[in-house]
Amino acid sequence: MLLVFIDETSDAKFKEYLGFSIATINDKFYASIKTTALQILDGIGWDQSIEFKGSYLFSQTRGCPDVVVERRIEAAHALLDLNVASKNRRMKFTFGRMRSTDHRHGYLGALPPLLSKALPKPPRGAGKNLVSIACDERPDISRRELHEALRPVVEFCGYVLLEEVLVVQSSLEAVGLMFADLVGYLAGRVDTISHDAELFEGLTQEQLDNNGKIRKLRTSKDLISKVRKLTLYEHSSLQVESGAA
Repeated sequence: MLLVFIDETSDAKFKEYLGFSIATINDKFYASIKTTALQILDGIGWDQSIEFKGSYLFSQTRGCPDVVVERRIEAAHALLDLNVASKNRRMKFTFGRMRSTDHRHGYLGALPPLLSKALPKPPRGAGKNLVSIACDERPDISRRELHEALRPVVEFCGYVLLEEVLVVQSSLEAVGLMFADLVGYLAGRVDTISHDAELFEGLTQEQLDNNGKIRKLRTSKDLISKVRKLTLYEHSSLQVESGAA
């Protein structure tokens, strides 16, 4: 069975920016990925009652305040190492971006075509075309709306949906959503900071080296480079913009 996890990201400065992150995991890898991921977070002393999010990586005050930023980044490196096992890819990530003044409308309109790009051709064999989809909850979109938006895509791509589209509240146990969130956050920060022309204007080399956002950009690029399979799409055309990261 194919497991699909969907999260989205936005940006505090660029209000119209909306990114979608889709993680797909073969069910045979999920148990070991979840067990190891929780061990990694336990190893840095992360509070089990607090989810681990990309937006917590560079903030000492958000998430678990007892874990310093350096340790959070170390954990992110270890977590992203889990996307490969030997020569086999264990997880695939698809990221789409768009501009929208209405994120609810943009989400419901852009997510279905992006999902159609993210779903691989279903394997042959009885029951092998089963798929489970879990989305991070949004207060402005109901589970029924998500189900009705994504179900036709699932059927068109040749899959059978396990029960209904799930809407899941983020937590430390929601490891699939955690990976979708982490990769989506990093891809979004690389995207928005790289294109923030005002950030780089008139800075000396010393200022470039010490600027917090630019350091965040460098670290985000370093982390995202660990993802063996990341495909990026621009919503306006949904054509492939970049291949493997």
